[in-house]
Amino acid sequence: MYPPRRRFARLFNAIAPCLVAAALTACGANGSTGDAGGSGGDQPGTGGATGGASATGGASATGGSGAMGGSATGGAAATGGSNGTGGAGGTHATGSGGTSGHGGAATGGVIGTGGQGGRGSGGAAGGRGGSAGSVGGGTGGTPGGTPVDAGVGTTTIPGMGCTPPAAYNNLFVSVLGKTQADSDTKVMTAYSTLFNPGGSGSIYFNGPGSDESYVEDLYHGDVRTEGMSYGMIIALQMNDQTKFDRLWTFVKNHMAQGTTGQQIAWDVSTSGGKLSTGGAPDGDEYFAAALIFAHNRWGDSSGKYAYGTEAQWVLDLLRTKEFNTSQHIVEFIAGSNNTDPSYVLPAFYQTWACFDSANADFWNAAVTAGRMFFHNAANSNGVMGDQASFSGQQTVGPGSDTIRCVMNVMMDYNFFAADDWQATTYATEYAAYETSHAASGAQTFLNGTLGFGLPASSGQAFVNKLWSASVPNRDYWNGVLYMLALLHVSGTFHLYY
Repeated sequence: MYPPRRRFARLFNAIAPCLVAAALTACGANGSTGDAGGSGGDQPGTGGATGGASATGGASATGGSGAMGGSATGGAAATGGSNGTGGAGGTHATGSGGTSGHGGAATGGVIGTGGQGGRGSGGAAGGRGGSAGSVGGGTGGTPGGTPVDAGVGTTTIPGMGCTPPAAYNNLFVSVLGKTQADSDTKVMTAYSTLFNPGGSGSIYFNGPGSDESYVEDLYHGDVRTEGMSYGMIIALQMNDQTKFDRLWTFVKNHMAQGTTGQQIAWDVSTSGGKLSTGGAPDGDEYFAAALIFAHNRWGDSSGKYAYGTEAQWVLDLLRTKEFNTSQHIVEFIAGSNNTDPSYVLPAFYQTWACFDSANADFWNAAVTAGRMFFHNAANSNGVMGDQASFSGQQTVGPGSDTIRCVMNVMMDYNFFAADDWQATTYATEYAAYETSHAASGAQTFLNGTLGFGLPASSGQAFVNKLWSASVPNRDYWNGVLYMLALLHVSGTFHLYY
């Protein structure tokens, strides 16, 4: 049965009458692991001159703030090296790791595998081995090892500030042992089923205009900014610019109400008639993120829109109308004195601070406030309510929105690893609770992201439930959240900023 919706159609009416991301660019021979940490930061190793075995990494010493390591360049990989051994992770209270070392360009040789660099249990990543080599008669060295953090196997290279992640973990591969090809097929099958306007299981439809499309909430028979914005970011991650532009055209034609501060109508009919004139900040947040990513992935002259200009309009709307300017927390609806925890998206705010540099201080404050909000909003089981005060006190109990919170927390940890609490406390507590409380459908899909914060032995069951699930058939709520979960867990969801 379709889950109870937390949507506020009546409240608003009362209040306000292609394909999966390309592989990393190959550039290096097999790299050695990082050197010992000295004062907390590992230096990157160099690649083997002839593709020899990766050296064993030294143990990272306990220390304070470590110096940032430089990027060393390795030699050409003749035959590729064997695995190196990662150094033991030290206890970095505040230490910062070194930057990635890159191997030299490979023109042949068999595949060499880099060793793993150590990572402190409290600090940032240690130095890394060389990155992937290019193909030329053979294959150069594969990427050097990635951090080992208190038993959490992760291959994401977290971003920092205005530098996005350099690599994204595919939990289907790293936790379940599936092949990349199997993972790619699963993601593409879901997308071609859910976003096929002529397909029997689709939630995506063309019209009413000749160059526009919409994602329909089939249970309610309407179109919501939530689904439209999810659809746009899904199309962006799948590198489908045509569908992205068609969705945004529908928004511009039927949901937008001007670009000088007016909100985007959150609910319209499939023919474009407005069913509400109020806005929904969660949809607007995903619109902003999708447009910024499009601006950086495709450029402003490649499609129908200047994506950067469109993004700035939506960001200005969010900042001036839909965020509490003193608390730097997004509002449940414009002017309300509370929020919805599932709307809080610090990983997105980090990208906004870099794009909207004139308001970087505001968005950076939102990053900090959002991460602290998670601490205050989650109970001892990691569960957050459907609504809360800006300081995190629950005002409406858990409902259908609650299930999205795990994705918000885990995507922030996966992309930036800036708050260890998200893994060591939140993921552990929520996983223990969900082991015996999770329902079927969208809740179990999104729980797959717990794999980013848990040891593989604990995360495997959650990732496997997502892998084993069938593509929802003509099902909006389960369909969009299944697709988002797949993109994150498969490492296909990238931050373009």
